[in-house]
Amino acid sequence: MKIWNKIPIKENGDKLIAIPGHLNFLDPHPYYYLGAPYQDKNSIWKLREEVVNRLVKVNDYLISNNNFFILIYDSWRPLEVQEFMFKRAFSLECEKLEIDASLENMKSYPSILKKVEKFWAYPSFDSSCPPPHSTGGALDVCFSDKEGNVVDMGSQVDQMDETSKPDFYENIVNEEAIIWNSRRNLLREVMNKFGFAQHPNEWWHFSYGDQLWAWKNKKANALYGKI
Repeated sequence: MKIWNKIPIKENGDKLIAIPGHLNFLDPHPYYYLGAPYQDKNSIWKLREEVVNRLVKVNDYLISNNNFFILIYDSWRPLEVQEFMFKRAFSLECEKLEIDASLENMKSYPSILKKVEKFWAYPSFDSSCPPPHSTGGALDVCFSDKEGNVVDMGSQVDQMDETSKPDFYENIVNEEAIIWNSRRNLLREVMNKFGFAQHPNEWWHFSYGDQLWAWKNKKANALYGKI
């Protein structure tokens, strides 16, 4: 459980809707491509209606003021997808450490679980602490250029190491680090401008209305539970 899971949820009933097609999406969807159990391909790119409205404003602002576009990497995740990706991350970490661990016995490896949970919310079916992406309020984004190419931000989305911290490059003085830090700052500033909160461990993860958003903004309650 994360510190923000202590925030109570008062579901406001905001609908889960399709993200407009004029926005930029990573294609193919990275988790669908890996075999994550979405019901169908058309159910992937969805968010809460208010989140979609704010995301459209983010993209319009960037187009008007910068040379970047928002590129959506991931959005709403059914709990089954969250479970699939969490277990996959656990298995890959075990392979990296040359540990033969059973998925049914994950809790016997607390240090590995702790590292995985730094980047992947535990797929809890407890309605009081849903994974952020399973609320429809969280999304993963990066920048693309005008040609649709992914812009280098200093680490890959979902990269499970210290370089994924939003401020990792802040005090590193070399040309590449300065550029990466500038791009991360721009992404955070624009997302914050339209009400989104950034995950403390992931430069790409932003949310509105979920428990993480409520915690970062000192709200009495979150607006979105599992959907």
